[in-house]
Amino acid sequence: MEISQKIVDYAIWYYLKYFPSKKALEKKLFEKFGPNSEKGKVYGGIGEKEIDFILNQKMSSIIFEEEVAKSKIRNYIEKNKNFSYIKTKMFQKYFDKELVLLILREEYNFENETLLNEEKLKKQIILLKQKGKSKNYIKNKFLERSQDKDLVENILSEVFCDGELENLKKEYEKIKNKGFDKQKIFQKLFSKGFNYEDIKRVIS
Repeated sequence: MEISQKIVDYAIWYYLKYFPSKKALEKKLFEKFGPNSEKGKVYGGIGEKEIDFILNQKMSSIIFEEEVAKSKIRNYIEKNKNFSYIKTKMFQKYFDKELVLLILREEYNFENETLLNEEKLKKQIILLKQKGKSKNYIKNKFLERSQDKDLVENILSEVFCDGELENLKKEYEKIKNKGFDKQKIFQKLFSKGFNYEDIKRVIS
């Protein structure tokens, strides 16, 4: 099968630079060198058979789909991303669904354990509290699965051991200074996750 070396070289360069999934690389090659593309007209347009030949013959010794997927998942977990985020990102990158779930199951026991790191999560929650976020807002942000519940709630209890009245008052002043009436202020504070009775107490 005759394929321009320029196309093969590009495929190798792109893979070693970005380590995409095979499916993503297929799409990239077709987009760049397909029959109707500008470069395809210069170097000879390639289709499904040619791309398959490049990936499974020319590049078979350097493509390691499972190892690349593991590395990307590990990177997300080190950044303390939750299950949905990791799954969505990996699927968007065209990694096989079954492969992604298999790695999460075998490497991280995702069905029984949280993927969140306690130390990193605590820092994130403290930072959000310092920014004036309510306890409920933070809880909804991180409590994605039942496996996360104990960890998230324990850290929230620790970080908000003195309540959230101070944050509520800060948010109240911010909104009030924008000229909103009491009803609008109440709605905005409630939508931010602050407690109904606490809001009434602060506004009155």
